[in-house]
Amino acid sequence: MSALADTQERADGAAPAAQDAGAEAACSTSSAGYQASASASTNVAELLSKDNEDESLRRYKEQLLGAAASGDLGNTSDPRMVVIEEFRIIFEAPDVHDMAFNLSTDEGVAMLKSAGIKMKEGSKYKFRFSFRVQHEIADALTYHVSLTKLGFGESDQIVLGSYPPQSELHMFEYPRRGWEEAPKGMLFRGKATAKCKFVDGKGTIHMDFSYPVNITK
Repeated sequence: MSALADTQERADGAAPAAQDAGAEAACSTSSAGYQASASASTNVAELLSKDNEDESLRRYKEQLLGAAASGDLGNTSDPRMVVIEEFRIIFEAPDVHDMAFNLSTDEGVAMLKSAGIKMKEGSKYKFRFSFRVQHEIADALTYHVSLTKLGFGESDQIVLGSYPPQSELHMFEYPRRGWEEAPKGMLFRGKATAKCKFVDGKGTIHMDFSYPVNITK
């Protein structure tokens, strides 16, 4: 059970943000203890207008913001700021098919809650989230996960980083290196409940969902 919740990614939790264009536009997320400044702006136009007389700084901000600096703020007709398009479970074994769920609609979230995730004990796997950011920068985005079985549980949080708005999908995969391994043994077999949410540095919950996890022999 612990392998499903413990990703061992705290030490380098902000890596995807550093790789993404615009990842550092609003903040630095070098550790899981990062707290966003209440005065930090996530508005692209406001960030671009500040210190605009400094040509080198302007070019630097445009480079970080990527497509957003050219006016691409994603699907602005959708009021949501962070949209999880796909939650995918990838298995190392070539004969085990991926499991994928579209979480951008209520129907997709309901399907995940109904079907859940089933895997054999000892399976090696990783999670991948494909998501859109719209309107503003998603500042210090963090993934919170808890796993509960028979009244006992544990929780963890993984710092994804900060992401600019754009039409193109962002992706986050963990573990970033290697694979997680589903726990083995009678105590770990059976059903547990995973609860997940995506929260930004200002405390806004952008996505909140749960699903059953079934470990089989």
